[in-house]
Amino acid sequence: MNSQDTTATADEKAAGAAPLQLIIRNARIATEDPQLRNLGIRDGVIVSITNSDEDLGAASEIVDAAGRWVIPGAIDTHAHINQRAFEYDHIPGLGPDDNFAGESRSALAGGCTTALNYAQFGSPSLIDAYRMGLEVAAEQSRMNVFFHGYLMDMDHVTEIPQAVKEGLTTFKMFMPYRGEEARNLGGIGSLNHAQMREAFAAISANGAQALVHAEDGDIVDACMHHESVAGLDSLAGWERSRPTIAEGDAAWTAMYLAEEADCAVSIVHVSSLEAIRARKALKYPGAQLESCVHYMVLTTESKIGPEGKVAPPLRDPELADAITAAVLTGEIDFFGSDHNVWPAATKKEWETSKPGLPGIGLMLPLLLTHLVYNHGMSMERLIELTSRNAAVRFGLPSKGRVAIGMDADLVVLDEGERVVTLSDLHSAVDYSPYEGMTLKAWPHVTVCGGTVVYRDGEFPNDDFRGELLNLRFLPSEGRGPEGTS
Repeated sequence: MNSQDTTATADEKAAGAAPLQLIIRNARIATEDPQLRNLGIRDGVIVSITNSDEDLGAASEIVDAAGRWVIPGAIDTHAHINQRAFEYDHIPGLGPDDNFAGESRSALAGGCTTALNYAQFGSPSLIDAYRMGLEVAAEQSRMNVFFHGYLMDMDHVTEIPQAVKEGLTTFKMFMPYRGEEARNLGGIGSLNHAQMREAFAAISANGAQALVHAEDGDIVDACMHHESVAGLDSLAGWERSRPTIAEGDAAWTAMYLAEEADCAVSIVHVSSLEAIRARKALKYPGAQLESCVHYMVLTTESKIGPEGKVAPPLRDPELADAITAAVLTGEIDFFGSDHNVWPAATKKEWETSKPGLPGIGLMLPLLLTHLVYNHGMSMERLIELTSRNAAVRFGLPSKGRVAIGMDADLVVLDEGERVVTLSDLHSAVDYSPYEGMTLKAWPHVTVCGGTVVYRDGEFPNDDFRGELLNLRFLPSEGRGPEGTS
């Protein structure tokens, strides 16, 4: 961030009589200059950054950061809000009328201002699922939402051109899910390699990009059968049912097929070093890697039982340490929570439990704690991993930096020690695999679109609704997919 980014423009000073929407005083921002700054925000955009002793004039609201870090709101690249277990729709916060409302509040309490959220699985029509998602998010979401699409059969592939016209720019493919496991997750379908080849070509031809859940289905099926016969009863057994070689094999295949189609591809929720090895070997510049904090801070030795079941699985402690090391050396591009809203009742038996963990409200605090405070990562690099890289990759260039002209999605951090409790998460999900962990940084105030939406456990301005970011890509607005290479 250079000096031009942190100085009020002459035009802005000349227009100083116009009231600001929000002023954040005495902010510590990630620049080479250690001075505290005042941030002036108007119409959801940062319009001025001055030294802390300069007067920005009137504002509708003023927040004193008091020397705290002020960083961009996190962009969660992988969320499943509203992908519900329908038999639990009657539980407050877990139904169609309130799931987005509750989970977006949880996200804001955790400093996440933008969710890259998957359209609801199980619909015969991708476009219908996407349109429904836009409608529900518009009514309920207190945070910004960008919907990912998905391709689970060839009918979905034929919908790509129209989906892109309506603002979808990303399409996820699955490789491992079949049979009962697929039905248990709401009707997920996996594409075979020939179908993936066609899908990559169609995505590329329409100027979009691909996302891939990379676990080889043949390897998973064989290993799962072996563990099932042996009596699957532990996180270690679940890990053996989906070994790292399945991730490496599938990641290699996906990146190779994507390169052949000249299609940008992201391998999502990387859980091992194998996808990293594959990218290094292929050297395809259009490939990027997403991981999740649970692959670093949870392991097969965590005391959480079936509630820790996720796919890809948690790994052993040595591999969790190795993933942390890989993140510190720049091998991972961005992070998602892979947030799922299954209640604890869906995670009682090892073989039938739904895989997936809640986590959108803890992704940023856990990454700050683990990477910055425990492992010495710079705040600048943390910001890249939690917001800026994703903003660039997914065509949202006005997000992920504290600079003039950028969207005012911001988090004022508190520091110290705070133990994770379920009540602090503001989520309808009735368990957390992170309960009892100690955080060293967490949100004091969260700002979304220039509006204070969270402050010390409360949600002021709860009538605020976040932006539906896919609408930025509608042809009628002269926008198109960006950041696809």
